[in-house]
Amino acid sequence: METRANYVAVGVFVLIMLAGLFVALIWLLRLQFRTEYSYYETHFEGPVTGLGKGAATRLNGIEVGRVQDIEFDPDDPKLVVVILQLNAGLVIHSDAVASLETQGLTGVSYVEITGGTKGSPPLAAQDGARYAIIASKPSSFQAVVNSAPDVVAKLQVLSDRLVDLMNDDNRKAIRETLANVRDTTAVIGGRAKDLDRIIADAATASHNLAGASASLDDILGKVDRDIDKIGGIMASADGAMKKFDHAAGDIESVIDTAKPQLRDFATTGVSQFTQLLSETRTLVANLSRVSEQIERDPTRFLFGDRREGYNPK
Repeated sequence: METRANYVAVGVFVLIMLAGLFVALIWLLRLQFRTEYSYYETHFEGPVTGLGKGAATRLNGIEVGRVQDIEFDPDDPKLVVVILQLNAGLVIHSDAVASLETQGLTGVSYVEITGGTKGSPPLAAQDGARYAIIASKPSSFQAVVNSAPDVVAKLQVLSDRLVDLMNDDNRKAIRETLANVRDTTAVIGGRAKDLDRIIADAATASHNLAGASASLDDILGKVDRDIDKIGGIMASADGAMKKFDHAAGDIESVIDTAKPQLRDFATTGVSQFTQLLSETRTLVANLSRVSEQIERDPTRFLFGDRREGYNPK
């Protein structure tokens, strides 16, 4: 009886466990079916190594969904179409950009969505498209991989130039240069005392220069003061010139006022002067006749004519 009772207990426990597992499975399936998602599409050019179904999708570093599917673009075999399953209610703006990133050194890839400004409209599906398409850009690793051939080519050119630079002639020139540097260093070491004296003289000269600079500042200050005085003198001279201009204007006004009187005076003076010249000319003629008479007969001029004429009776 005890053995049969143990079997019944074990059977009941197993049935209870199976029922609990079935209930939990039903609950998970209902939760899965009730969960809503938003689907988006993005295109990557080139290989998407390390990216698989179920890979994480992040928005600004926060995980917001999974990779639902990966397929080729039927119109362009270089493009890979990635379907993203994102949480419902998540708003992806039209200026958002998706890129393929690699997590650490494990080589596991994920989709990173960046960008999107507050003022930009939400991303919507175009007419005839299954899902809204998120623009894509190469990842940092892809950019490095794509630029690797150019970098290798530049390194090759640099290597060739270094080989040309380190030829036998250049190596010989470098050895001679190093030898000259060694000799120059030895000479400088032997003249260390002279160098110390030169440095001391330079310090003294710098001190003297500082004193001269101070003296020059004083001189410049005096020059500035003299310039201020000259400015005052010039201001006074300017005032004097203004007064002179004013006086000249007054004189010019007086002359303009006196012009008619001066003109009448000049006319009368010229007439009188002409009359004076005429009378002077007459006087000179009379004096000339008197002089001639004196010269011919001075006695007669002094005592008169003493010859008596005949007086009829």
